Amino acid sequence: MSRVAESIRVAQAIGLWLPTGREDHAAPDPAVVDDDYQDHLLGHNCYRPSVFRMVVEITSSDWRDDLERERAAYTEAQVPVYVIGDRKHGRVLVLTDPVGGEYRTQSVYRPGESLVLPESIGAKTEIEADLLLKR
Repeated sequence: MSRVAESIRVAQAIGLWLPTGREDHAAPDPAVVDDDYQDHLLGHNCYRPSVFRMVVEITSSDWRDDLERERAAYTEAQVPVYVIGDRKHGRVLVLTDPVGGEYRTQSVYRPGESLVLPESIGAKTEIEADLLLKR
């Protein structure tokens, strides 16, 4: 885990407790979380959705999971920024502004392009799309 700015951290191997059921959770590939996220443990290494500022998923062989099921779950949990390294389709999706079960804003980046993440995550960050599409 590393500190990015005063009030946020990049965390791996932690779960996000989903509002869809008592045992529902997701484990993003990394996540940007509030610095005090550990104060919001709900159980089984899962934390309140409100401490997640951004989640990142890199697609695997079951790519529909990240593009459909997890997208719906993160929207329901009101995660402000969802980034998907979609290796199946050679693109990076940046989804923001979750309202009414959908992300209202979607930006698409292709290999060779850079994406600037919303400053709402707590730090100005630019990433090469290729970094999220590596196999």
